[in-house]
This record gives sequence, structure tokens and C-alpha cells, in this order.
Amino acid sequence: MQKKNNDKAIKEEDSEKTDSPFLRLALELLGDLPERAREIAQKRFGFFSGKEETLEKIGKDYGITRERVRQIIVDMNKKILKKKNNLNFKKFESQVIFTINEKFGIIGKSELIKTMAGDDKKEAKAMVFLCICSDKIFKIDSEEIKEALYTKKDAVENSILVGNAAKEILGKDEHLLDDKEITEKISKKMERHFSREEILSHLAIIKGISKNSFGRWGISSWTEVSPKGTREKIYTILKEKKKPLHFLEIARIMDEVGLSKKEAHPQTIHNELIKNDKFILIGRGIYALREWGYDDGTVRDVLEEIFKEKGKPLSKEKVLQEVLKIRKVKKATIMINLGNSKYFFKENGLYFLKKSKKASK
Repeated sequence: MQKKNNDKAIKEEDSEKTDSPFLRLALELLGDLPERAREIAQKRFGFFSGKEETLEKIGKDYGITRERVRQIIVDMNKKILKKKNNLNFKKFESQVIFTINEKFGIIGKSELIKTMAGDDKKEAKAMVFLCICSDKIFKIDSEEIKEALYTKKDAVENSILVGNAAKEILGKDEHLLDDKEITEKISKKMERHFSREEILSHLAIIKGISKNSFGRWGISSWTEVSPKGTREKIYTILKEKKKPLHFLEIARIMDEVGLSKKEAHPQTIHNELIKNDKFILIGRGIYALREWGYDDGTVRDVLEEIFKEKGKPLSKEKVLQEVLKIRKVKKATIMINLGNSKYFFKENGLYFLKKSKKASK
């Protein structure tokens, strides 16, 4: 059975050699290593499966300890480093270094993969393996920085400086910032000049800071940055749009910006809007955030509150204007309620709240 598996792996290698340049190079560098070392490398870095296996899993497959697997990989890297003058490897290395330096000396691992390998999982795994084999490309995954690759030590320091400035700014402002706003604020805090592009490049790899679905920066834990359930996603959309929306429009936006992995169901959204006190119905299917100052009540209730607040009679135009500020209803609906003689009356072209005025002389 083991021999059949080995034969299958060899056939897979032969087929891959013709289509995948990174995988072809990885197999070339592994070519003169012992068979077991090659197989372990393929499993550990997921060349063919696209999925990396753990040291423990590999150790069980070969009846060796986890530490022994790690040592085999370390020894393998040392042997490959001796091949650093391989022309194909040098060409690959130069391409990666150029790509990283285009990003000011440091780039997120996922961004590098997307740039150089696209959606090809096998190529991506082979590319990461080749980067590890280089003594000019370094890996980092720290408390401050997401998994990234860098070529210059000062690039890491610059990322941390920019990240700390951003966290201080966002923590103080406590609201989302777009690219222009956050780069301008960070620039003012920096002792040396950082271009807009450099600041944004560094921010992309900082832990604890993220862009939300609308392209605005914030602390990763904020609801508006990483909304979890339907309620938080609705809240994020309303906060971003800064205006009341129909529940069907909320569903459309949710799909448009990718806030939901599955297609948003309007009825689910409507149910959440109805039952949650954060939201308030202000029109037929139209909802706003209660924190914007909207109150419960019918159109008649709203009219009564407006007359009480203003403390004087109002023209038709003024009444319509005031109601439409807080309710998305048809003008005809407002006028029907205003025509309720039990609560309101008209005199000399102005409308009165009955309770606020005794019969005029």
C-alpha cells in the first residue's frame, strides 16, 4: 500500500511539474533529498492537498516523534539553503523581494499569496515553502503584526509605529475613519514623513485594527467593524448610511457589501428590526436607529409632540416639514391626521393643537 501511495505521489509530481512554476521549483529543490524527507515536506506544506498537516499528524504517519519531524524539516531547510544560487530559485526570490519592497519592505502573507499565486492553493503552499527556504525573506507573526513577510527590519518597526498611532487615534476618537481621515491624523503624529500609501500598507498588517465592509478603519472588536449577528449587521448598515432605510434596502446592502456569507433574507431582517429596541419603525417598512432621536408613536402622536414643542400655531408647510424629519410617511397621511377635528383645528390658514388654545375670540 505504501509503495502505491509513493507511486501516486510521483505521478502527481510529474503532472504538476508542467503546470505550476512554484510547485515545480519546490520539487526541484527537494529532488535530491531522501524520499521520506520529500514526503514530509509535501505533507507539512500541503503542496498537493492544499492543506498543511501538523507535526504530530505527520509523526504518527511515520511512527516518529513530533520533534523528529521538526528536525527533519530544519535539516531540509539547511540543505536547500545551500542551493540558493540555483538560477530558478534566485529568479523566484527576486520576484518575491520586489513584491515585498513595493509594499515598503513588509507585506501580509495573504496579500503576497493573492498577488503572486492567486487562487491556486497548491501554488500558494509551494510559494510559502520557497519563501521559508530563502535567507533574504523573513517571516513574522507577533502580538502587534499579523502573519507577514519582510525584507527590511526597519519595515517591521515602521509598521508598529503606524499601528500604535492608529490605535491611539481610534481609541480617542471612538468612531470609524476613512483612508483620508486616518492617514492625515497619523501623518501629524509621526516624527518622520510617511506617505499615504505607506501608512495604509502598514495598517493592513496590524493586529487589532481592521477595515469594515464599507472601507472604514476601526478597532477590530467594534460592532461596526466586525458585526456578528443579524442585529449588529443591520446596525452597522444604518450607522454607515446615516439615514432610515426600508428593510428590503437593508437586505440588498447586506448582500452587496458581503456582510453575510449567505444571501440575506428580507423577512429575517424585518423580524429583527421589529423585535429589537435599537430600531424604530418610522414609515411603511422603513426603520431608523432610536439613538438618532426617533420616538415611538403614531403620526398623530408625532403631530401632538410637534405642536407642544413649538408652542404656537403652524402653517401646513411647517407641519409637513417637521413631521417628515422624523417620519417617512406620505404627505397625504400627515394631512389626514391633521384633519382630525378631535385633536387639531385650522384658523386663518394656521393649524392649532386643540388642547393648546381656547376658542379664539
